[in-house]
Amino acid sequence: MSIDVAGFSDQGLRWEMEDRHVLLEEGEEVLGGVFDGHNGARVAELAARLLPQLRDHPPAEALIAIHRQALGLPGGACAVVFRLRGDRLEVANVGDAELALVTGGEARLLTRRHRLDDPEEQARILARGGVIQGPYAIDPQTLHGLMPTRALGDHELERIGIVCEPHRWSGRFQEGWLVAACDGLWDVLGAEELPGLLQGSAEETARRLGEEALRGRGSTDNLTVLVVRRT
Repeated sequence: MSIDVAGFSDQGLRWEMEDRHVLLEEGEEVLGGVFDGHNGARVAELAARLLPQLRDHPPAEALIAIHRQALGLPGGACAVVFRLRGDRLEVANVGDAELALVTGGEARLLTRRHRLDDPEEQARILARGGVIQGPYAIDPQTLHGLMPTRALGDHELERIGIVCEPHRWSGRFQEGWLVAACDGLWDVLGAEELPGLLQGSAEETARRLGEEALRGRGSTDNLTVLVVRRT
């Protein structure tokens, strides 16, 4: 078995780069994280700095620990974190940063997109007094709001149900591809399209996915893509 890892990151057409990421490989262990900041990059920066220190924590517990440390910081971040040890893969996410597993020509998301088009997410926001305006959950007291319904940070929006309760997945990963990315990729490219784009090295593939999203599909968002290939 061999492991090949790479990342691609681009500011896109945004005025500021608010994404941060972590990708560490040591033997058969890989730790990766994509942190898509909003209303500034402070929380994403904190997450990228703390995650390597939390590598012995399950990904969901690492996200919860980072969220607690973000108290008092402005803004927040969507996040997806994965840890591969041997053939055991653990994944956690909050918000709309997600991870897909591709094996045998088939792709499936191991994460859950936390937005208002999920009935459970919408019900929680409404039950906590949030107001829905289009794709945004709004605090009626401050008129501040977000599109993602779960995130790191954003502590001032907890009263309307914006929480850090990660989606968790664990299982085996012996051969194939992992693609972790922010919504700059997933908003323009479906996971089911990945098999036709995954070929060559991890570095070539990460760049291909990034170029396809930015230049081929017109994504205007910050973009970060992490790729793991296991053969």
